[in-house]
Amino acid sequence: MFQQKKDWETRENAFAAFSMGPLTDFWRQREEDEFTGVGEIPVRFVRFHDKKNDRVIVVCPGRIESYIKYAELAYDLFHLGFDVLIIDHRGQGLSGRLLSDTHRGHVDNFSDYVDDLAAFWQQEVEPGPWRKRYILAHSMGGAISTLFLQRHAHQCDAIALTAPMYGIVMRFPDWMVRHILDWAEGHQRIREGYAIGTGRWRALPFAMNVLTHSRQRYRRNLRFMPMNRACAWAVRPITGCGKVFLPVSRCWLASAMTTRQRS
Repeated sequence: MFQQKKDWETRENAFAAFSMGPLTDFWRQREEDEFTGVGEIPVRFVRFHDKKNDRVIVVCPGRIESYIKYAELAYDLFHLGFDVLIIDHRGQGLSGRLLSDTHRGHVDNFSDYVDDLAAFWQQEVEPGPWRKRYILAHSMGGAISTLFLQRHAHQCDAIALTAPMYGIVMRFPDWMVRHILDWAEGHQRIREGYAIGTGRWRALPFAMNVLTHSRQRYRRNLRFMPMNRACAWAVRPITGCGKVFLPVSRCWLASAMTTRQRS
């Protein structure tokens, strides 16, 4: 643990050497696989396993992300004594698409993400040899994981959420938002199109990005994406999201308040 902390403190200044050396060597040890999700869509995932590890962390990435982006995180978790499994949600990363435009991360029903995760858990996580099973989820992966645990509360020992996508900031009343989404669902061109203000992915200069303060990591991500054309960033059409996130956030807030009152 001490050595790992020391590595974190010095890594940024020598990130290029770390990326081309230890991180690349670690990434070559990965095991990539897939399972069949809802509607016969292939869902890809990657695993890092050591027989001496008795704990596993399942990483659920956010929208427009792939497990390729999480190489450094997997490296750190693995060297802290965890096995690591990372899923590429349908329409994202290396997983299958429903539309011919691979930049559109379309999904027929948001619950398909949850059903995929449930199948993944049943096939790959639950039968495993681990004593403890954890979830680490980011953004849209947080919403997916939350819905999964609402169905299967006892499957996971603990969950950590970073910026969970529990809502979309829209300065309109709920009833108006729902009316707009219901209307959009009835028009295929709008339903399967890009969300307002988005479009096909294109690389931005580092100074314009809002995702990271690390120039080295940003460059690495941009370098890896052209090498994995099938992993093109997939922008999620918005119509199915709004109907899910508000109920999810309200359910968890209500649960949190109940827990607080009991304590």
